[in-house]
Amino acid sequence: MNRAAILLLLALPTLAFTAQAQSTGATPPGHQMLASPEAFAAGHLAALDKQVGLSPEQKPKLQDVFLQEGKELFAVFGDRSLSDAQKQARIQQLHVATQSKVWRLLTHEQRKQLSESPAPPRPVT
Repeated sequence: MNRAAILLLLALPTLAFTAQAQSTGATPPGHQMLASPEAFAAGHLAALDKQVGLSPEQKPKLQDVFLQEGKELFAVFGDRSLSDAQKQARIQQLHVATQSKVWRLLTHEQRKQLSESPAPPRPVT
């Protein structure tokens, strides 16, 4: 999986949540990790650990990266001054920044594992 695919992996749950949350005001089923920034970070860390087998030294660093992204995403979700298009653009910026930070914290072997992983399934719309 290349960098774009990793970005997609990180972005899909959030984009789906944004659309659903805006229309219903509730967290959709299966997206409980979007209940709080902490749950968001824990969910992303667990998924990445399952994919590449993170070291004990990597986990707190990556937890911090995902927690920061979660906090910033929740701020975007709650910002009523932004249009939907502005929110999507800001979310995209956050994902690109997070993906870059995550990539730098992975070993060469872990990056290779991600590059060789199949792309996540596309959601049915």
